[in-house]
Formats: sequence, structure tokens, C-alpha cells
Amino acid sequence: MTHPARSLALWKSRHGVVAAMGIGYNLLLAVPLLIAPEFILSVFGIPAYELMWPRFAGGLLIILSCFYAPMVVDLDRFRILAWLQIFPSRLFGVLFFLISVVGFGAPTGFLVGALLDGLVSLALLYCLIRITKLEQALLGGDVS
Repeated sequence: MTHPARSLALWKSRHGVVAAMGIGYNLLLAVPLLIAPEFILSVFGIPAYELMWPRFAGGLLIILSCFYAPMVVDLDRFRILAWLQIFPSRLFGVLFFLISVVGFGAPTGFLVGALLDGLVSLALLYCLIRITKLEQALLGGDVS
């Protein structure tokens, strides 16, 4: 196996780890939202009015996380999903929470969602860019 091929395998592995960590943090937030929404909202200083909505958001986050799983298993086959995980999915989360807090005065606890989604997005984007460049180098015969 050539050096670029080993690097490619390594970056695909890194992408899978970051994507799995993103799924994990989604579930760490979503499951408590389903089971004990008052507790998780109080941790972030977010007032709880109607508990159905946080539970609904937790359920949707679990469903969304299911759609992130295929690219952990086979990035080559589900490459488009890997890009969609960043744009628009996680980017929307970052912008939604950031604009809600800064523009509309939502509780600052929502910034945790923006920060986590932002960090995962940047890490996934970096991995995908590296993977794309390595694949182009291998296809072009550039093995330096």
C-alpha cells in the first residue's frame, strides 16, 4: 500500500471517529430530552414551558442521528450524506442557535448546541477536504 493510500485510509478512519462522536453527543443530548427534559433544560439554564416540545426535539435529533450512521460504516458509498451532514444539517444547527441567542435573545444555554455542532462540522469538513485531496492525488498519479 502506497503512502497516499495509507493516508487516505487513515483520514477515512478519522472521519468515521468524528462522525461517531457527533452521533454520540447528539444522543447524549437527545435521550435526556426524551426522558427528563426539565433536568437537561435546567442544566443549560433554559426555561421549560411545555415539555412536549423538548421531547419532540429529542426524538427528531435521534432520528437525524440515524441518518449520520451510514457514513461511519462506509464513507465511499455514502459520500453525499457525509457532505449533507455538514451542509446544511449541522451548519443549520450552528446558525439557528447562534442567531436565536444573539439576534432574538434566547437563553445563552443554546450556544452549547452551536458550539458542539460547529466543532463537529469543522472537524468533519477538514477530514472530507483531506480525503478529497488525497483521492485526487491518487487518481492523478501524484504520490509525492
